[in-house]
Amino acid sequence: MHAYIAKQPILNSARQIVAYELLYRDSLDNTFPMINAELATARLVEEHLLNSNINKLVDNKPYFINFTEKSILTGLPLKLLNKPIVIEVLEDVPPTQAIFNALTKLKSMGFTIALDDFIYSEDWLPFFSIVDIIKFDITLTSFKEIKALKPLLDKHEVSILVEKIETEGQFTQAKNLQSEYFQGYLFSEPEIVLNEINTPETQTTQMTSAP
Repeated sequence: MHAYIAKQPILNSARQIVAYELLYRDSLDNTFPMINAELATARLVEEHLLNSNINKLVDNKPYFINFTEKSILTGLPLKLLNKPIVIEVLEDVPPTQAIFNALTKLKSMGFTIALDDFIYSEDWLPFFSIVDIIKFDITLTSFKEIKALKPLLDKHEVSILVEKIETEGQFTQAKNLQSEYFQGYLFSEPEIVLNEINTPETQTTQMTSAP
């Protein structure tokens, strides 16, 4: 069995790939399909992360996975314990006490936490103690706004990932902010891959064909 998935590289300032963001796809169309976000997250986890050789797909590098509010509260990331994932908290997840408690538990278990498409509000300030990476979409947050937040992020040892980089000039500006990670079409658009999924039938075949 095969299923579609997209991956987009995340680079450091030397343009070396250090991680990938994995994105749900259900065809060769390189856009998020018309599907419930909860279902997309669940399918990506069950099919690709639990039942395929995902490390081969990402060259044994860490991978960022989008998680919805419900998937965080119901403990879906716990299925991925000891895997090199970054829990990417989607931008529409509210900064509630329940989310804070859930992320604190995940952080204590060794997970890396990132906030996606982050737009600052004081409600998020308590989360800085448990967040490792904040992703800034430069079509939503300007370099000037990121720079103003930099001392606060440094105080809490939060790393910056600048995404939606499309030009060398934007890359230079992001580096000048001492961003640690970079993502965008300047480096690569998401690449769709037809990934091999291990179903019970394929696992049985592999076992019976083994010498």
